[in-house]
Amino acid sequence: MNPFTFGNPIKDPTHFYGREAEIRQITNRLLSSAHESTSIIGERRIGKTSLLYHLSHPEVSARLGLTPDKFCLVYADFQGLTDITPTRFWQRILKKMSRSVCDESLKPAIETLSGQESFDLFDLEDLFEMTQKKGLTVVLMMDEFEYVTQNPNFKGDFFGGLRALAIHHGVALLPATRRELVDLCHSDEIKGSPFFNIFANVVLRPFPLTEAIALVDGYETSLDETFSAEERAFILRLGGGQPFFLQIAGHYLVEAKSQGLRARPLFERVIADFDQQADPHYTYLWSHCTESEKITLLGILALNREKAKKSASHAERLQKMNPRAQLDVVPLGKRGLVVETDGKYALFSPSLERWVLREIMTAPGEEESPASVDEWLHKGGRDKVAPVKGNLPKFKKKYWPIVSNILTEVSFEVIGATVFDLLLKTVV
Repeated sequence: MNPFTFGNPIKDPTHFYGREAEIRQITNRLLSSAHESTSIIGERRIGKTSLLYHLSHPEVSARLGLTPDKFCLVYADFQGLTDITPTRFWQRILKKMSRSVCDESLKPAIETLSGQESFDLFDLEDLFEMTQKKGLTVVLMMDEFEYVTQNPNFKGDFFGGLRALAIHHGVALLPATRRELVDLCHSDEIKGSPFFNIFANVVLRPFPLTEAIALVDGYETSLDETFSAEERAFILRLGGGQPFFLQIAGHYLVEAKSQGLRARPLFERVIADFDQQADPHYTYLWSHCTESEKITLLGILALNREKAKKSASHAERLQKMNPRAQLDVVPLGKRGLVVETDGKYALFSPSLERWVLREIMTAPGEEESPASVDEWLHKGGRDKVAPVKGNLPKFKKKYWPIVSNILTEVSFEVIGATVFDLLLKTVV
């Protein structure tokens, strides 16, 4: 049986690895005298749901000090609920709470309120005062909370009420979103709400190497045949510290080995299978980048593939390609697309590099003509990039405005290597 799985969140605590610092910060805030709230932020598939499941597991929460006699952990997922209203929000929360609360004497009041067609903040305050008097802190673990903040059905009074419950009535909030809460609002009115100042942010980034190794080694223990040093390095390189992609890489490596493949044929099969699974996710990540962020990503990719290394730092060279580069690397790092090591930036995986190259470069025989290039340069007044116009046909025309910023600083010729070469040179 293949121990590496992907597609569904991790529910078994024995299969959960990493996030120790993040768990410590979240738990310490919950255990503080104010029972403080924390906003969990992370890109799609970075492990937000798995983290919430882990925290809410009875054995884990008890070990962390979040015992059921003091904390009622309520998990609710709002993904896809585009038409939800505040009433339906609270009905959903209260029904989950009724199943989670350990004090049986509280269930009648919770169920009575959840069954009402409508209720206001006073009703909710009365209920949570009751739970507070029982010594309970109710922790609302709200997955995909952007479906609430971006929903025009939720006005300022809703968020003001939620803030009041968190401050005065023994409620702690753990919303999980793909961006910071204040950037996921449907109006400036909501964005200016004091609701957002009660949170500390915990950003889920790719695993550090130690946690990535722990994940791979942990799952490997159930295999009959262990990984070689080269195979382990290959998984870590391909997954780039992203737990979801590490699982995909491990899964397909186990499958390929079960078919008798070894050495280069083994790695090539894994890359092909990995790419098929990863491509839709890369498409999503790329589509949610601004044009400036795309320029910065391409600049980073080019710098890392350049043969003749220059003495200037990555930051300085990126600044020449894109004046906004230093602003871009911050959100790109938070999203896990870019990692920094010793002052140098890189895309998190060579597989993503391969995808970006395929996305921006033209297929053989589909290149634009020199006349088309001249017309584009003339219409746009792009005299600065005229010296590199001979390279533009290698790229899809829609990306000329982006790649032209980079071609004047570094050649793209050296990064046309296949993903096999980019990956395999590190392990075979």
